Amino acid sequence: MANLRSLTEEGGFLSAREPLPFVLLLTWKKLLGLNYAPAFLSLAGFFYSLFLHLFLLLLRRNLWGRNHYLALYLAAFLPFSYSFPTEYFPELVALDFILLVFLTFRLEKMGDLLVFPSFILFAFLSSLKMFLLAFTFFVLFSGIRGARKQAQKTSVFFKKRNVPFIFLLTYLFSLGITIFCFSYFDFFGKQSSRFLFQDWLSITKLVIAPMLLIGIAHILLKTEKELNTYTASVVAVFLVALSIFFIYRDLTRSAIEPWDAQTNAITKAFGQAAILKSDPIYLPKEFAYSLYFSTKTKTNYLQTRDENPKIFIYVKGIWTQDVALIQKTLFGKRNTRVSGLVPLGEDTALVQMTLSQRIKSISSLDFINKKISDAWESIPEGSSYGRYTKSLQAKFGYLSFF
Repeated sequence: MANLRSLTEEGGFLSAREPLPFVLLLTWKKLLGLNYAPAFLSLAGFFYSLFLHLFLLLLRRNLWGRNHYLALYLAAFLPFSYSFPTEYFPELVALDFILLVFLTFRLEKMGDLLVFPSFILFAFLSSLKMFLLAFTFFVLFSGIRGARKQAQKTSVFFKKRNVPFIFLLTYLFSLGITIFCFSYFDFFGKQSSRFLFQDWLSITKLVIAPMLLIGIAHILLKTEKELNTYTASVVAVFLVALSIFFIYRDLTRSAIEPWDAQTNAITKAFGQAAILKSDPIYLPKEFAYSLYFSTKTKTNYLQTRDENPKIFIYVKGIWTQDVALIQKTLFGKRNTRVSGLVPLGEDTALVQMTLSQRIKSISSLDFINKKISDAWESIPEGSSYGRYTKSLQAKFGYLSFF
């Protein structure tokens, strides 16, 4: 939603993401005249519903019964996967386009020659990471099926080459080279291949449950006539309601947004001139998004070559006792305002580089200096992926603020 607000009000992206899903989101918001949260949630829900319907359509092209739709509702409200549409919105959009690639891979009409590559391009422009994962499944499925069909064809005069199998091996070899290059050149940052596989694993954990449920329901509804009765429908409705209850309980029991109190502390610091608008601030990425969405304050979440001594760093592990120790060490008494130190809670603070230099010269504060140094070292650097998305965003006519 931070990107949606920045696109709407300033015409630029706050993060390194492929632009197509956010352009669709921005268009959706403008067409329906919705606020930020309703626009995002409604479009994410639409694409998630489309994903579930397309997946079942892959399994069953015939007429759907009443319980097929109830199976989709049950899959949509699984307590394990309900967060997927909002946490991985660009990946969800790319996944929908890949499912459309599955459905349009016939190449029987001239129009298919335009539709099929268009969906591939849209998936690629939606999420590079999801494109690599989902398109690989498409190639595996299509290549193995085509190779089997080709192997069944015999020729008396000469042995035909198994073109689908050759294409499959070529793609897998190219994919391996691509992942190796990502890792070698740190395309996604340090340990790119590890980051990529961890991201794929996180996505798979969220989508595998609804896909398995739909697949099992498809098989059972096809083989077991008792599951097509009204009694089965009542049970399915009950299970959907039970799932919604668990999701609601989970949402209401979840902790308050952790950034709210810290956002208030930063806003107060601006009001008291403890932080100036010109002072660069480095925050965790999620906090930077939350702060921008709440206050339109732009901060940094990637390291730059700026050596401005007025830089503020977000440091965890600075407890109230540590703040009191800094006050006593520098000024000889507690409850004294320290320039360059902005407490954000019990164990977090913004520390300015000028103050960090002073702390570094005092041996009794070495443990605090180490926390500040570790915080600075933990800030990720810009990557080739960021430069790639910047170029895409520029081609779509948008600025990049990261």
